[in-house]
Amino acid sequence: MAVDREAATVNLFRNYEARTAFAPAERRRLPTTLVTGWLGSGKTTVMRHVLANRQDLKVACAVNDFAELNIDAELVARSDTGARGENKGIVELTNGCLCCTLGGELETQVWRMLDDARDREDDGTGRVDYLLIETSGLVDPTETVAALDKTFGKLARVRLDSVVCVVDAESAASGEVAGDGGGDGGGGAKPEEAWARQLSAADVVLLNKIDLLDGDDEKLAAARAFVRRWAPDAKVTECVDGKVSLPSILDVELAPQPEGKIGHDWDSAARPFLLSSTGGGLRKKSEGSTATAGPFVIDPSKRTSHRNRNAAAAAAATDASAFGSASFEGGALSLARFQRWVAREIPREVVRAKGFVQFAEAPGCVYDFHLSGRRRIELELVDGDGDGGARGGFSRAPAKRQGETRLVLIGPGLDPEACLATLRDLEATGGDADDAAAATKTAEKLRAARERLTSDARLEVVDPDASWCASEASMKNCAYFRLTGAESNGFTVNELEKTHGVDFNRMNLELARALNSRGAGVVAAAATATGVKTRFGGDVILLRVAVDGDDDDGGGSGGVLSDAGWDVLRDVCTGVLRRHIGHVPKCRCGF
Repeated sequence: MAVDREAATVNLFRNYEARTAFAPAERRRLPTTLVTGWLGSGKTTVMRHVLANRQDLKVACAVNDFAELNIDAELVARSDTGARGENKGIVELTNGCLCCTLGGELETQVWRMLDDARDREDDGTGRVDYLLIETSGLVDPTETVAALDKTFGKLARVRLDSVVCVVDAESAASGEVAGDGGGDGGGGAKPEEAWARQLSAADVVLLNKIDLLDGDDEKLAAARAFVRRWAPDAKVTECVDGKVSLPSILDVELAPQPEGKIGHDWDSAARPFLLSSTGGGLRKKSEGSTATAGPFVIDPSKRTSHRNRNAAAAAAATDASAFGSASFEGGALSLARFQRWVAREIPREVVRAKGFVQFAEAPGCVYDFHLSGRRRIELELVDGDGDGGARGGFSRAPAKRQGETRLVLIGPGLDPEACLATLRDLEATGGDADDAAAATKTAEKLRAARERLTSDARLEVVDPDASWCASEASMKNCAYFRLTGAESNGFTVNELEKTHGVDFNRMNLELARALNSRGAGVVAAAATATGVKTRFGGDVILLRVAVDGDDDDGGGSGGVLSDAGWDVLRDVCTGVLRRHIGHVPKCRCGF
């Protein structure tokens, strides 16, 4: 009997489609990406980037944090713009190792997401298309990978598409995971112990924050060599702020343009993502196998043993290298004391700090605070109603308990009570204002600070005004300035804005980030002079630095106005100006 090869081929494809693309929803496996990486490498930033650029892809997130306060979950939830109620796609897994909770909390939440994936919306689409799981920076992910990647058992309906390891490029280049302040002196973990398993499990490595290498080719080469040492088979992508194309970390691809349609309108339109029907496109080959997917191979002799929490707590009491955390919830902090704390008083054992901060000098404003890598600081203005309020350009404030100060400190051999004591000292009590001697000393230091700022023609000192300074402390304790470079280059601010399109707000936000990320203990907080407009219509953004009458370090407790801090500020200003007004011709002849 003759075989109809064409009919057989058609039936083969029909059967394949029936088992994959057109399979019943309850039989499909939920595509999953596991995001791992050391503390402060940028895992949460990557998660937020995915949520902000997912098009119509329905993404659910499970966020695991080591500390009692799950700061990362709130940061991710802030970026979840989906219409699923109040952050229904965000799951918090707090205070523990992810692999310890795999048989409990995580499994329960994954089952809920599977139910969401099975349920159908009114338009016939599923409620969840993709699952992202962010592990704590202290987790050895191999057992989690194995549990998600197995082909049988309770989680058989989860399909592991890729394991993404995020790496801080500066830390990788130096070979230190804890940074200068928490390295050898603070008991920081060695990279062989901290990163080897995370990198060895990775299908994709994101070499993040390469901008902090300042274009140093030797450092970049060292970072690349470090990654290749531990992840020779992984795909490596270099990025800044976790910004990568989604198909490089999720098993998706952009929908093709309509056939025959070309032109600007079609090219610029956002195209939806299409899920891979089989998965495994990003998985690296397992040792001794030609398949790109399948169970992750673990050497049983190196399998990590996990103790229950009570046993772990008892061991931590006698093991100085055990990681601990301190969680703080309080009111508004004194900006001057906070600057001094960052510059000199953060315990050396702290290798990671994060949270949300409100200052007495900026009531109504919330800042994201991060310490990571080689003692780099991030202090980003989120939102506010009064002084420093973000109007245009800043993201929304944390959804939970907006306005409160919540901080988490993590490190080896950390003394929680000692850390909490130092944080409580930062709370503003209002007592300093009643001390006439302290007020006089503060006024003298503030006058000296303004004179120092005025001495550099590239900086513009701004007088505080009651219309945008919402507190007495913000008027009496703080110096305000911004970088323009106008006078020093023979221009006016209006000329640079009108004729050359210089965005001074963008310039000064970059200046604040560059100062804080230097790791020199310098803190500069962005502030907004509401009612004072730029030529582009936005409120003028300034830098706020507080002075402290009780501090004797020279020009200010934050380091910016001290002798050493002043040198850092002037050096950073040079680089920022070069990037923003380097294109402006000095000749005015018009040619």
